[in-house]
Amino acid sequence: MTHITIKNVGPIKDVEFDLNKINVFMGPQSSGKSTIAKIISYCSWYEKNCILVSKPQKDFYGELLEYHNMEDSYFSDDSYIEYKSDNCHIVFTGSDKNNVEIKTFVSQDNIFKNEKIEYIPAERNVVAISGIGEYNKAHNNVLGFLYEWFDAKREKKKDFEFELPLRTLNGVSYYYTQEDDADHLILVNGKEIKLQHSSSGLISATPLIVVFEYVTKGVYLKKRLKSPFEIINIRARLDDFDEKLKRTLSDIIYKMDATKADLERLKEKNKTIKLDSHDNSSEEDEIASIESEINSMQKLLNRSMGFDSDYNYSKIIIEEPELNLFPDTQQELVYYMLTVLNSEKRDHKLVITTHSPYILFSLNNCMMGGLVKKSIPEEEQNRFASHDAWIDPKKVSIYEIHNGKLQSIQDEDGIIEDNYLNKAYKENSAEYMSLLNYYGNEE
Repeated sequence: MTHITIKNVGPIKDVEFDLNKINVFMGPQSSGKSTIAKIISYCSWYEKNCILVSKPQKDFYGELLEYHNMEDSYFSDDSYIEYKSDNCHIVFTGSDKNNVEIKTFVSQDNIFKNEKIEYIPAERNVVAISGIGEYNKAHNNVLGFLYEWFDAKREKKKDFEFELPLRTLNGVSYYYTQEDDADHLILVNGKEIKLQHSSSGLISATPLIVVFEYVTKGVYLKKRLKSPFEIINIRARLDDFDEKLKRTLSDIIYKMDATKADLERLKEKNKTIKLDSHDNSSEEDEIASIESEINSMQKLLNRSMGFDSDYNYSKIIIEEPELNLFPDTQQELVYYMLTVLNSEKRDHKLVITTHSPYILFSLNNCMMGGLVKKSIPEEEQNRFASHDAWIDPKKVSIYEIHNGKLQSIQDEDGIIEDNYLNKAYKENSAEYMSLLNYYGNEE
């Protein structure tokens, strides 16, 4: 379990919470939802950077401001951020912005499991801007999302067009053509349009869904070999271990380097065979076998050092998933995301910021289903649209932000209690009912 404390940062005065599987932060605009989401994302990244990469560490404060588009004015001498997980303890104080306390706790008995961190910003509709693929003049969460979007959409070529999995999007499919760097939508009538010429709802939902699918499924289908930079960082850490373990790790690295050299020679040979148009299936099988052997050595190396650098699960942070979406589509989007998280064996985490009552209503359906499913006959469960998204309420945390502080809006069973959105609805209804008293008196 990861515990986070934030004090005196932007509109946040004093919040403290444990990260759950599903985490929702709701509140009016400028209440601090995104501030919390950005700090969750950044501290998670900083943790893995401290564990997987050798010293010196990056500038905590400067990187946080730059990457997440935060202002220096958000912080004061009283600012405080604390992030504590099973593997890492980070403490930042505003009185010393040039320093951050960091302790890591990794060993063969306390393995750090690497996570894929994905921040999906509210500005995700920038993907529809012509030529956005050439933009690289910033280092921030929007560009980070764009890089992930480029990786994800390369999987969606025309031969493998992807039907957006929401019924309310009317059977629209998406595919990408690399030669002209174009995003295409196929409508239910078979006609095609470019993504940037579609509705605001599709421009917002398409990249969200494509990237969500990629970081929960697609990214785990790829096995990657460590880069030379990563190996250099591993070598730099060897002095942290006793002589016996150091010798063991050095032997693994030596064997891995020799095997990689064999792999490079075989790949060069394979290129020549391809040019001569000969059958190269046996060489490709051998390449796959050697890559598998290297992956096994990498896992042994990592675990001996107290971490697993392969992605184990994803932590997805989404700002306002409801953007430009009709209420029914918002509901379906929640059901879709929770269905994916339920179906995947990996322990993915989800963080959402929202001010939509429909997001909350949909989550409440999912939690109520998780609470009562044992009482519903199995043959009747499928008639509920939320069926595949039912979740144990204990895995969901929903907070309301008010005056810079957090308040849980769930009852003892985890179901959503009365909150400011309900109150706003009741106040509007009360005004309508009062006006209705005069309706029959019109001349």
